[in-house]
Amino acid sequence: MIDIQIREDFRKLIPPLAPEELAQLEANIMNDGCRDPLVVWNGILVDGHNRFDICKRRGVKFETKAIAFIDDRAASVWIIRNQFGRRNLAPFTRVELALKLEPMLKEEAKRNQGKRTDLINKAEADGKMRPMMAAAAREHIVQNSERSSKRSSHELAKIAGVSHDTIAKGKIVAEHADEATKDKLRRNQVSVHRVAKDIKEARGKKARQSKRNEAAKTAPAGDDRIIVGDFRQTADAKIKDGSLSLIFTDPPYDREATKMLPALAEFAKRKLAEGGSLVCYVGHVQLPSALEAFGKALRYWWTIACIHSGRHSLMREYGIRVGWKPMLWFVKGTRDDKEAIVKDTVTGGEEKSHHDWQQSESEATYWIENLCPKDGIVCDPFVGGATTLIAAQKLGRKWIGFEIDPDTARIASGRLAQ
Repeated sequence: MIDIQIREDFRKLIPPLAPEELAQLEANIMNDGCRDPLVVWNGILVDGHNRFDICKRRGVKFETKAIAFIDDRAASVWIIRNQFGRRNLAPFTRVELALKLEPMLKEEAKRNQGKRTDLINKAEADGKMRPMMAAAAREHIVQNSERSSKRSSHELAKIAGVSHDTIAKGKIVAEHADEATKDKLRRNQVSVHRVAKDIKEARGKKARQSKRNEAAKTAPAGDDRIIVGDFRQTADAKIKDGSLSLIFTDPPYDREATKMLPALAEFAKRKLAEGGSLVCYVGHVQLPSALEAFGKALRYWWTIACIHSGRHSLMREYGIRVGWKPMLWFVKGTRDDKEAIVKDTVTGGEEKSHHDWQQSESEATYWIENLCPKDGIVCDPFVGGATTLIAAQKLGRKWIGFEIDPDTARIASGRLAQ
């Protein structure tokens, strides 16, 4: 046995074998001997650490092969690049190796840039290059360095044998995933893309919750009275931007009301928290206008079918007996909690005792319970019979509503006070 040195910083650059892989390697060495030479640099082992440990422990002879490097950095780069030749490396392990290699390659590029700049400086000092030419040459080096930096991320992915997108997502995972998740990734039990998506969604949800909590501090309490007035004129004084979790509303279906849809869309865009939802009943003939208006301000998520449980309305001008009503669902950014599975059909009874346009309370209850967190705020810009607010109040959510007609507002307030 020759004297071989082990440097821990070099060993740590090498991804460990899985227990079953290590056991198979030992079995192969015991059956066939150590067929591949260990690679050393100035007596320091740079390749074959597992084979060396097995041979030393089991008394198996091995050969060595010497290799030359100019410095430790060059040796480290070689060790990492050599690992990419392993066939069974999980994509995340390749990303981890690439992230170790990245600063080394950047340092090398920076050194080369410095050498070229030094040559220009010397040529300028010796009078062999005019100042303007020297300045232009230095600028060219800087620009070339910036272009090289953009190329290097793609080249790094190529070296690692993964896509550029995998490298980008792997960086997110390396920075934010816990060790248990990383271990699963190294064993290829879960994908880098799946974990990165989960991390981004979790971080986004946490950030949205933080903003919502901050905005809710100044929002009206759930037992405040209904605000009498047009939401377009009164909302800014009553609702802080980004404070609402859910706008659940049923605007009138007439032609004049349709003209208000763009204003409702802008209201939702400003007042909804990130991840918040707008769920709005619309008439069938309003659908094109509503989709256009809401789509300019928010992200379309789904169309919900509200099935009529009572008599079906007859629309003679279209020759249709209507059995369902659309509810459009738009979100600000993305849906806050996609883990909560909801149905895209709802069925409610006819409830017109408090307002001509009154909808079923069960429908409001379902969507408030599923789309508004317990500490969130529900808003209805068209209170009417207060169905939305009643449902919110029963569920313990904070609420705020707007009603343009004083008499209707008074009736709604009476219902809420019961």
